[in-house]
Amino acid sequence: MTIIPSTSSVEDEKQLLRKLDTTILPWIMLMYSLSYMDRSNIGNARNIGLSKDLHLTDTQYSIASSSFYIGTFCFGTIGGLMLKVIKPYTWLAVCMIGWGAISTFQALCTDGPSLAGVRFLLGVFEASFAPGCALYSSFWYLKSGLSLRIAAYAGTSALSGVAGGLIAYGFGSASALKIAAWKSVFIIEGLPTVLPEVGKSHWFTDEEQKILLHRRTRFTQNLDNEIDLAQMKSAFLDYRLYLFVLIYSGLSLSLAVISIFLLTIVGDLGYKAIYANLMTVPVYATAYGCLLTTAWASDRTRMRGIPIMIGGALSGIGYILLGILTSDKARFASTFLVVTGTYIAFPIVLAWIMSAFAADTKSGVGVGVVIAVTHAVGVAASNIFPKHQAPRYLIGYIISGSLCFFAAVAALLMILLLKLENHRRDRIYGKPEKAQVIQMTGLADKAINFRYIL
Repeated sequence: MTIIPSTSSVEDEKQLLRKLDTTILPWIMLMYSLSYMDRSNIGNARNIGLSKDLHLTDTQYSIASSSFYIGTFCFGTIGGLMLKVIKPYTWLAVCMIGWGAISTFQALCTDGPSLAGVRFLLGVFEASFAPGCALYSSFWYLKSGLSLRIAAYAGTSALSGVAGGLIAYGFGSASALKIAAWKSVFIIEGLPTVLPEVGKSHWFTDEEQKILLHRRTRFTQNLDNEIDLAQMKSAFLDYRLYLFVLIYSGLSLSLAVISIFLLTIVGDLGYKAIYANLMTVPVYATAYGCLLTTAWASDRTRMRGIPIMIGGALSGIGYILLGILTSDKARFASTFLVVTGTYIAFPIVLAWIMSAFAADTKSGVGVGVVIAVTHAVGVAASNIFPKHQAPRYLIGYIISGSLCFFAAVAALLMILLLKLENHRRDRIYGKPEKAQVIQMTGLADKAINFRYIL
């Protein structure tokens, strides 16, 4: 693979980057926020009558919540790689139409088993989307700016929490609805996703296309146009994959807890019924603002592990405070720590995987496996906050907090291991020259002049 020539100036690249940020990125952000809204709206629906109308027990609600994560676990690994087989905008659009339709069908459920079945299908269609978005973003952006972009779209799950809370609050407050408020939530939040229009490369001129290709080949020659079996094998044999799974598992559990039980937790703090939806808005909004700031700093400093450690520690402390404090106001303030810590960390893990595994196929496998396996943790999230333990939820807080601290420790271990590997390569091969082109071919991150971001 030869380097794509380009006569572009620094200003040309800056202009192209601004165009990417106003064309490709907004579509990814919109799709991701809708996907998260569709997966988490069961929590809002429960708060405005779902459990009562369907006569759901705590166990049935937990099974319905868990079934989504079972679907994502079973089908998530192939997600990123499908973008190497099918055109990205086609594959992402298929996923989006599928989960939008399935999410709307939740309004037709009449009992616990039907709700669990629909939620499983929702997980199947959403399984490929999260890893697909991470790999798709790497097609457009350099690794040095990827953390902020992944944070921008992944963090919209916080904004979708704001929007979902407001929508549920509005329907829950309405008194003249012809159908149940929870059914209205499923329909209104599901329908927009069946009308997608994904960013396509025809938005860019021929010269801009050359600049894009030149940016991708300036530092690494790795434009594999199909699935590389050697890289797939390398991903599964790389211990870093399984350490990333451990890091992401703790954060994934916390993320699942937030999406499913934040409303319940806030409601049990004294903010009852519909008003609880409204009280989640400042929590999510704060988390998104902190996430963007942290991701920007991560890209500027080329550090991934430290922000993850900080996020995991903040969430862990938040769960401890929720478990030991007695003041409702103080416990509500603790939810800010839980949500903010989780949100500033988990998107950066995805950016770290993309940079650590380097090549497209290996990165796609890595992100897909990590997200799929850790989604299985979401099954646990549906079962560690039983209603009869309200409002203390000691078991849930202990498990969630412990895994967040574990994620922080695992991130520290990853930093140390990658630093040792960088030193080993410097000692054997010498330090690579600055701006040197990395000849990856099938080696991916095993190339002798490749160095890991810490």
